Amino acid sequence: MDLKRWAALGIVAVAACAGGPALTQAQAQARAQASAGDVACGLGPPPGSPGFAQAMARHEAEVRARGYELVCDANLARYDIPWKMRPLPDTRLAFEPVDLSRTPFARLEDMGNQVETVMGVRARLYRRFGLPDGHTVVLSEHDLSADGIHTWRAPKDEPERVDGRPARLVVLQTASGRAVSDLTWVEGRRDYELWIDANVGRRGPLRDRMFALAASLPASIAACPNEPPAKPVRMGPDGMPMSDPWPAVLTQADLDAMNKPRPCK
Repeated sequence: MDLKRWAALGIVAVAACAGGPALTQAQAQARAQASAGDVACGLGPPPGSPGFAQAMARHEAEVRARGYELVCDANLARYDIPWKMRPLPDTRLAFEPVDLSRTPFARLEDMGNQVETVMGVRARLYRRFGLPDGHTVVLSEHDLSADGIHTWRAPKDEPERVDGRPARLVVLQTASGRAVSDLTWVEGRRDYELWIDANVGRRGPLRDRMFALAASLPASIAACPNEPPAKPVRMGPDGMPMSDPWPAVLTQADLDAMNKPRPCK
């Protein structure tokens, strides 16, 4: 099953609704900023396009000043996952997920799981838990060796640390006050994502708990421990990694090879 990973591109108008509940200070500030037209919606300009560098600089300045990224509701759509209550062995994963029985996750309420197919392989697992304060936390683990994907992350984008490993925390909030704090990092060939349905801020107990949960995970075991090494990353003139050029014409054999599950060696 393929789950929606990116929000749809588009523009969402935010309108004030008279007679509604009283706004908190944070919600009122977000709504005022939304009316100023700085709500991020969609993925923004692609790397290398005109205005990309200026848009990124403006975005980074706004996030530094505000403490979070002000987004439209569509940008949080990817976090709306249909959860299933089932034993973990029934997920038929292509990898062994990390054991949470000896971590703080074991003391949280189990609220279901979901599997995502990547390159024809059941290589990503989401597990959802309830926190005592009513918030929910989701742990996603993607075994990159199972589907052969290799990722590159700019060091400047990972100022945080999870058990000493580079990590990135992104806090998204809508004008209505709905928020998601999303922490990502890589351990070996396991790509992790941990998110909480709240704005954890720059400091505080919820942020501390988030990082403590992330740091509690045991070492992962790659599904394909003997996979060939990745090709060196080639950087383009815009400072972004370059991918190999696609053939002028894709044959059916090419498409079949792309969708064929990758065997482990």
